[in-house]
Amino acid sequence: MAHLIIGTAGHIDHGKSTLVRALTGTDPDRLREEKERGMTIDLGFAFLDEGIAFIDVPGHERFIKNMVAGVSTVDAAIMVVAADDGMMPQTREHLDILSLLNVRLGCLVINKIDLAEPEFVDLVEEELRGAVRETFLQQAPVFRLSALTGEGIEPLRRYLQELGQKSEPRPDRGLFWMPVDRAFTVKGFGTVVTGSVVSGKARAGDALELLPDRLSVRVRGVQSHGKPAIEVGVGERAALNINLALDQVERGKTLAAPGTFSPSTRFDARLVLLKSSRKPLKNRSRVRLHIGTREILARVKLLDCDQIDPGQQAFAQLILEEPAVAMRREPFVIRRYSPMSTIGGGQILDGDPPRHKRFRAEVIERLEALMDPEPQESCELFLLRSEDRELGFDHLQKLTGFPSTLLHSVLDSLINDGQVLKFDSGAKSLYYHQRHVERMQQRIVTELDAFHHREPLRPGMSKAEVKKKTAPEMNSRVFDSLLNRCVETGDVEIRTAGIKLARHVIRLSAAEEEWAQHIERLLADSLFSPPSEKEIAAALGQPVEAMVRLVGALQELGRVVRAEGQLIFSRQAVEKAEKLLLDHAAGSKEISVSEFRDSLGTTRKYALALLAYFDDVGRTERVGEIRQIRLNRTDLSTTAPPAASEP
Repeated sequence: MAHLIIGTAGHIDHGKSTLVRALTGTDPDRLREEKERGMTIDLGFAFLDEGIAFIDVPGHERFIKNMVAGVSTVDAAIMVVAADDGMMPQTREHLDILSLLNVRLGCLVINKIDLAEPEFVDLVEEELRGAVRETFLQQAPVFRLSALTGEGIEPLRRYLQELGQKSEPRPDRGLFWMPVDRAFTVKGFGTVVTGSVVSGKARAGDALELLPDRLSVRVRGVQSHGKPAIEVGVGERAALNINLALDQVERGKTLAAPGTFSPSTRFDARLVLLKSSRKPLKNRSRVRLHIGTREILARVKLLDCDQIDPGQQAFAQLILEEPAVAMRREPFVIRRYSPMSTIGGGQILDGDPPRHKRFRAEVIERLEALMDPEPQESCELFLLRSEDRELGFDHLQKLTGFPSTLLHSVLDSLINDGQVLKFDSGAKSLYYHQRHVERMQQRIVTELDAFHHREPLRPGMSKAEVKKKTAPEMNSRVFDSLLNRCVETGDVEIRTAGIKLARHVIRLSAAEEEWAQHIERLLADSLFSPPSEKEIAAALGQPVEAMVRLVGALQELGRVVRAEGQLIFSRQAVEKAEKLLLDHAAGSKEISVSEFRDSLGTTRKYALALLAYFDDVGRTERVGEIRQIRLNRTDLSTTAPPAASEP
């Protein structure tokens, strides 16, 4: 069933609340003060049926803040004008507000016809028709009625029911979003908040987040249109029983999908100044921003002009005096700080933008692109702006404001075109624009190149070093995928000794070659009981670090072998040990550690290290405490690559 939320609008004492009561049987004025004064002060709520809800708003100019909060999430409006009064200032201001908030459905009601002559009612209708010309109510039907006597109520009720049946469901962005318009306590249940669900669904047990406070919320129970429900969804009036204290939640807060929306003190927007505004809006003007159910003070930083004239538009960055949240494409209203009057509004283009400088061509181009309804361009823009930030599907949905089905389609198309790359992070998929991926790959290549210049003898950097230098905040799985892309392009090689540029070759100077030969002789002389790097340094009278670097270079060049336990063997020792294994295999394809140790004439430590090496290269396979000797190896060759040294 499609749901329809209808807001009332019109001047004070024109009978809006009486009309809602006549249609629904419910008095929307719930406060004692309202009943005593006969004047609506705050929002009232009533239901025509399971699909249609009313939000009744105050008509007095002092309560415009409450009025905007009420109509910020409505689908349709009833513009009410009293037959004995005609158009009044708040009638016109309410019409402006509804138009700025992109309300597109509604009707016109001339109430209190029992208090005016038919000829005067004709004049009121003519005036009303003139006032709504070039607005969303231009073609709307007019109903003449008396909410007090009931005359003319039934045709309006039938029209509203037909409107509810014909209206299209709101597009669902997939992520739960409900601006709170009321909070109260119910004995035995605790805190209850109400609002219109703008996006997504919620049910008992769901985790939500109260914004901008970022408080974790657990939903205990739900009602839809005044009745218990399993879940509430987009377009419904909802009441949620939550686990917060009443003093933690109030009108102006928003309940949303957790961890998806970020409070900000800046919004990028397209701003229009009403033709009825008495004077231009200048840069840095202080205004009252009405967004969702909240009013917040803000400065208007005009990005492409010095002032907006009445009836004109401009790009602006709204600089808020307190953190707030907004969905992309969310409409808003602005009123002058003083004297208070509605002067304009617009649409949010980015709910969490960086700080902008004025008159920057690249900023204006980006905002113009965000105005473009082409979804692929919008999605690309947010991915391009993200730089190295991880963007999951939920975050992208928040930024773009697209329904989930549309966003999936857009991302699939961008991925197929090669513009966007999708990475698995374990818990979810992350998306990066191709340009950023290429830039991050180049960053890895540049860092490795600098490393090779600093450390020409080291075989490569550890993966942890590379990540710390190039993408410290990146998800580890995504970083691994990025490294693999560098390998696939032929730029990088991943070795046991480290990550290196594929083009990098270790070249020993004449002096380094001389010390390298000393090291090789020491290892060859020791054969199966070689010295450690520290012992090599002591024997040659050289610094330990220098010898460690040189041994690493010899390992990369294939002139020595590093085995388990950081033991270094000469190439000759490895080849001789392999021959002993093959000789043993002539009699038995199996060998124990003690048999291998005895054949080498060494200790268990060195025998185990060499066996582990042969396991790695495929010469042996461990089965329990026994090694099976393979005559045909499946992996590395013991043939040493030629050493590169300076002439």
